[in-house]
Amino acid sequence: MTEPGGCCRCCFSFILTSGFAALFLWLSLRTRKPKCSIEHFYIPALNQSLNSPLNSTVSFDLRLKNQNKDKSVFYDSLNLNLTLVGAAAGGSRRPLGNVTVPGFHQGRGKKAFRNEIIETRGVDWKAVSRNGAAVFRLDLATAVRFKILFWNTKRENLRVGAEFKVNEQGATEYPGITLSSGAAVPDGSPVRVIWSFWVFVLWKLF
Repeated sequence: MTEPGGCCRCCFSFILTSGFAALFLWLSLRTRKPKCSIEHFYIPALNQSLNSPLNSTVSFDLRLKNQNKDKSVFYDSLNLNLTLVGAAAGGSRRPLGNVTVPGFHQGRGKKAFRNEIIETRGVDWKAVSRNGAAVFRLDLATAVRFKILFWNTKRENLRVGAEFKVNEQGATEYPGITLSSGAAVPDGSPVRVIWSFWVFVLWKLF
């Protein structure tokens, strides 16, 4: 003979176990896009101690961190565009140059560094330096795929960028400038998932 309330307890246990199993599966399949940052940025033409305004190169170190400890990442070609903004650009934006980094595979939880140089054309660096600290923007555009166990996900676009100042030495004041998209936290965050699960459980019970 079935004990009173036994069926209810069995149903509750089933719902609870199924919910936590679904949550665990979701967390296992959930991916986080790579974190991109500029570690060093240097423009010799703006270094007043060198006095070399004819040097048209811009060099920087790009850092890419895979934030997934159990998933590797496949990058398509990375397209980087440098722009001069603010007063030095006449109050608008002036494209300075671009560079393409070949795609590559990044292991789980790994970091990658790319030392790149952009050759600018037709820039009056003396005029730029006369306006004080110059403001630049670096934009990165690519697509990434994640390897989960034995299969790869579909491509996801990755578009990030940041604005930063360059001082009289032709470098940024601080290293580690994060390139961000400014996107809001997705609705599928863990807190929202857990909250939705408990609402579902209470609805089933009552």
